[in-house]
Amino acid sequence: MKLSDMGLLACFVAMSPITVLASDAKPISESTVAPEASAEAVSDRTNKYRTIALPFYDPTIKAGVSVIPIYAFYPDDNDLVSDASTIALPLIYTNNDSYVAKVSGDLILFEDTFRASFETGFTSTNMQLSGIDSNREMKDFTADFMFKVMEDFYLGVGAIFTSTRYTADNPEEQDGLTDVGYESDYQNDTGYRLLMQWDTREHFYYPHNGFSWILRYEDHTEWLGNDDDSTYSSIFTDYRYFYSINDNPNHIIATKVVGRYLIDADNAPSAAFTTYGRQGREVQRGFAVGDYIASNMVNLEVEYRHKFTDTGNEYFDKSAVVLIGSAGKSYGEQLTGNTEDFRDSDWLSAIGVGYRYSILPFERLNIKVDVIFNSDSETIAYFGFGESI
Repeated sequence: MKLSDMGLLACFVAMSPITVLASDAKPISESTVAPEASAEAVSDRTNKYRTIALPFYDPTIKAGVSVIPIYAFYPDDNDLVSDASTIALPLIYTNNDSYVAKVSGDLILFEDTFRASFETGFTSTNMQLSGIDSNREMKDFTADFMFKVMEDFYLGVGAIFTSTRYTADNPEEQDGLTDVGYESDYQNDTGYRLLMQWDTREHFYYPHNGFSWILRYEDHTEWLGNDDDSTYSSIFTDYRYFYSINDNPNHIIATKVVGRYLIDADNAPSAAFTTYGRQGREVQRGFAVGDYIASNMVNLEVEYRHKFTDTGNEYFDKSAVVLIGSAGKSYGEQLTGNTEDFRDSDWLSAIGVGYRYSILPFERLNIKVDVIFNSDSETIAYFGFGESI
C-alpha cells in the first residue's frame, strides 16, 4: 500500500522510467546575484508581480500545466533589513481532470524579528490506490510563526490541519479502499508545532555563506479533536550550510541534511508516515513520493552552483548551472506492518544537473529545471522555481 504527499505543487505516487514533475514550488525563491549589483538593487526595493507558466507531467495524473502567480513585496518602507515577503498561488490542471489549487507565502517583518510561513488549499487527484481507480480529495492548512529571541536565534509555534477522503470510481470497489485505510468520508487530522531556528545566513532566500538549523516537534493529540487511536507525534530537523568558494558568490557549495522520526508509529494513521521524496514543503529530489514510505527518513543533499557573469549576453548573465548529489534512507516501521532497521534499509542515492534563470535578481528568484537520475535507474525532471536547498 502506498500513499502520496500532495505538497506545494503535488508530487505524486508511482514512477515510470522517465517522470517529469513540477515541484519545489515555493513562494520564496533564490538566485545568485553578485554584491557589485547591490547599489543598483537598493533602488529596486519595490513590490513586484510575476506569473510563471510551466509544463507538468506525472504518469499517475498525466500531462498538464502549472501556473504560479508570485507577488514579492516590502510591507514597511522604513524596514531596510527584512528581505522581501512573498505570496504565491500555485495551480495545476492535468488532462485526467486532476487539479491542485494552493495559496502559500512567507512573511519577513519588523527588521527580520518576525517570520511566518503558511500554505493552504485543495487538491483533487485521480489515481490508482491499491490497484483501484480512485479520486483523492484533500483540504489542508499549515502555518508557522517564528520570533527572534536573541541574535540569529528564533523560537516559534505552528499549526497543521488536513482533511482527506478517497472515492473509488466504481462504487462496488469502495470497500476495497476502506479495507486498506482509505476512507470515503473526510478524515480530519489536526496538530500543533513547537519550532526552533538558529540562522546565521546573510540572506533569507539565497545565502552565500552561513548556516540554518531548524528543529521542529509536532504533536497530533487527542485534545485537538483527533481520535484516541490515531494520535501521534514527530520530530523533524533541517540543517543547511552555504559556502562561497574563495568568497566568490558565483561559486557556491550548498548542503542540506533533513530527517524525520515518527513517534508512536504503531498508533499513527497511514497518512502520518514519512514520505521520502517530499516531507511537507521540503523535497528530496530523485524519488517520487509514494515509492518509499516508512516511519522515519534521513537525506543528505549537496549542490555546486555556478552563475555566469560578464558573458556579454544578458540572458547568460542571468543563468546558472547546478550539479546535484544526494543520499538517504527510508526506514523504520513500514505501512505493511513490518520494521526495517536503518542498517538494513537500502541507500537511496541520486545525481543530477540543473539550470537556473533569474526572473527577479534582487529578490533572487529563479525559474529552474533539474534532471535527476536515481539508484533505482529512474530519471525525474523537475520544473519549478526556487531551490531545494
